[in-house]
Amino acid sequence: MNDVLMRWDGFLAQVRERFVQVMCEAHEGCPALLEQAGFDPTPMGNAWNAIEQRAQELGRKIEETWSSKVEAAFEAAGASPQQVQSERMKGDSLRHWMDLEREKARIGIYANAGRALFQRALAEMGKGLSCTSCGAPLAVPFTFRAQNVPCSHCRTVNGFEPGARIRMAEVCVHPLCEEASWEPWVAMIEAERAAKHAREATIHHLQHWERAQIVFWRAYLTKRAELLPDQAHAFESDLRGRMRAFYESMERESAWIRAGRPRALL
Repeated sequence: MNDVLMRWDGFLAQVRERFVQVMCEAHEGCPALLEQAGFDPTPMGNAWNAIEQRAQELGRKIEETWSSKVEAAFEAAGASPQQVQSERMKGDSLRHWMDLEREKARIGIYANAGRALFQRALAEMGKGLSCTSCGAPLAVPFTFRAQNVPCSHCRTVNGFEPGARIRMAEVCVHPLCEEASWEPWVAMIEAERAAKHAREATIHHLQHWERAQIVFWRAYLTKRAELLPDQAHAFESDLRGRMRAFYESMERESAWIRAGRPRALL
């Protein structure tokens, strides 16, 4: 069995190494494409889509190789069911890590693009970023919508219109919100995995998953309200809307129903 184990470990190591290379290409190539395209995010987006497909294919390759070759090889070598399951989980754990790293890369690339587009647009606006009353420079917040900006010197309230380039960069609002809520998102994913991988999901699993969902969406929507202040008034209704799919899915969970559908968000 040692030979099978060595080949399986070697295969997983190769997949991990190749995945890291692909992510390095993304981190280096996507920002360069954004700049080369004059800060038009479309070519960068096309490049990322191709890179993401390559990364996802590596994940699928793990499962396909296990199912078509490796599982049977371990069984033929006399591995116990527990050993087979343990080796299968090696591949599952690597795929999960790759999924998280791929998401982190996507979010980072697009969030950095959003900041770069915003700064480029501000630079192009030049002298327009000054107080209409006293002429002092205005500290414009990082936002993608029109808003009122008070002057720090004379307190005059100035209207700020972000312009076409900044509005074009609004495509980056979602990843910027994801970046700000990354840790709650990971916690939510882990809570979901714990519930789905349990032999039988308990109400404890489901409520932990529910709390993690709420924490994530609160962090996400808080950042969105900062970037799109005209949507801040809809925070609570949007939070309930984002949670709707989760509560609908709970109607298929017997533990949730037996507990009386104990929603934390009414």
